[in-house]
Parts: sequence; C-alpha cells; structure tokens
Amino acid sequence: METPHIVVLILNYNSWKATLGYVQQLKLQQGIRLTILVVDNCSTDNSYHTLVQHFQDEEQVEIIQSEYNGGYAYGNNYGLKHLLQKLPENTFVVISNNDISIDNPKLLQQLVNYYKQCNDIAFISPLMHMDGQPAPNAAWKIPGFSYDILSVASFNRVKSNEAVYYDIPIQQELFAVDCLTGSFFMGKLETFARLNYFDERTFLYEEERILGLKVKKAGLKNYLALQLKFYHEHSAVISKEMNQLAQIRHLFNSRIVFHKYHANTNIVLLTFLKVFYALFIFAKKLQLKFIKRS
Repeated sequence: METPHIVVLILNYNSWKATLGYVQQLKLQQGIRLTILVVDNCSTDNSYHTLVQHFQDEEQVEIIQSEYNGGYAYGNNYGLKHLLQKLPENTFVVISNNDISIDNPKLLQQLVNYYKQCNDIAFISPLMHMDGQPAPNAAWKIPGFSYDILSVASFNRVKSNEAVYYDIPIQQELFAVDCLTGSFFMGKLETFARLNYFDERTFLYEEERILGLKVKKAGLKNYLALQLKFYHEHSAVISKEMNQLAQIRHLFNSRIVFHKYHANTNIVLLTFLKVFYALFIFAKKLQLKFIKRS
C-alpha cells in the first residue's frame, strides 16, 4: 500500500511559539509522508522571520507569508493555492489551527483510511475534544435564518445552539454532518479547488458554515471520524488581538455574506438582518461606553 502524502497547512498570526510546539507534535506522526506548510498571515510580532530561522534546515517544513492579513479564509486560500502550484491535485491537505494537540502518532494515517471508505466525501475530521470531553461544536447542522436572529439574543443563545448541534453517536465510526470545525479537518486539494476555496469576503467566523453549504450543493458530504480525536484549547489570540465589538462586527458580516451570496436569502429578510445587526451594534456601543464610564 502506498504511503499517503499529507500536507498540514497551519495559519499563524502572532503565535509563533504555539506553532513551534505544534509542529514538533506533528513530526511524531507515523505511517505517512508528512509536509508542513506554515502560512504567516502578516504577523506583527516578527513571527515570519522567527519561524524561517527556526526551520531553515528542515526540508519537510515550509514557511511562507501572505501578502496581507486577510483573515482565516484568505490566509488558508493563500496556502492552498501555493500548494496547488507544486503538488498533485489528489494530495491530502489538513487545515489546522496551531492551538490543538494530538496524542495519537497514527492519527493522520488513520484519518486517510477513514476518508477512503467514503465515496461521497468532501472533508473529514476527528472528533474534537475540549476539557477532556467531546465538544458539542465538533460539528453542526447548517443554521437557518432564525438562528442568526435568536442566537444574538442572549436569552435564546443556548437553545439556539442546541437546535443546530448534533446528538453525536460516539459508538459509530463515521458520522455524516453538515459543518466541521475549522480548527482541524482534512480533504484533497482538488476538492478545495472544486468548491472555490474559502469565501474571502469573510475575515473571521462562519467559514465552516459557508463551506458546509458548498459541500451540500456539490452533492458531497462531510464526515466525523468518531473513533479518532484531537484536543482543542480556547485560543487567546483572537481575544488578545481584537476587541469584543470588532469580533461581533466580523461575525455579523460573515453571516450577511452567507445569506447574500450562498443561501439565496430573499432581499426582505436580508435587509431585516442588516438592520437588526446595525441596531444591535449601536446598542452594544452604548453599553460598552456606559461600562467604561462606570
């Protein structure tokens, strides 16, 4: 049996120490031919030069830098298009955060084996664990329009999330889902290209939702490999680099992109969503200003 070639694409932004540690974990993977591509998304902490210097003698690790910081979608697309210029289209690629950990030295090999069992597959992910337990947001159903209203109201947020999360049958081996977490999942280069990559009109949030809808429209499926797992810690990078209001703006913008360009939501509902979000941001500004004065 041919040894699979897997490229792990890691997006780095002002977190070179986490990237160094994660790459060391990945190098322990067995049964595969591993290449690691780190895309530095124009960090401001000298990450790019630090990583280049550290890995300059390691052939299996390549460090590149994007042209600007365009967020998750742009940075990953930059890496995927770089790979497509030099590798066969059927190469396996793992899109991965640098704030995860793996304790199974054959995880990637086993993930490929599960992938090959599915004829209609787009992407696959191990079951994400947080705080030692399977995470409810390891996968979810594509949310409808009402979710984007109700989830903003704090008193409905928990119930809204419960409506889109799966009751995951953890005794199964494979489970078809709509959306996989963007922190760690695998597909082939040709699949990313076929689906026109990530939507770069988003900077942060909802990339998985848009990709999930693209997968469904293409007649494909995403899968969770329930007997495999990875561990994800809550990333401090976003909170450190971006204030709460900016995060909300990015979330709302990405949801509007989803409805306008992918879900074909009618103009009346789309306008209502835009007005609702604008009013929410206005109220949030007043709240934050009041808290600051207090």
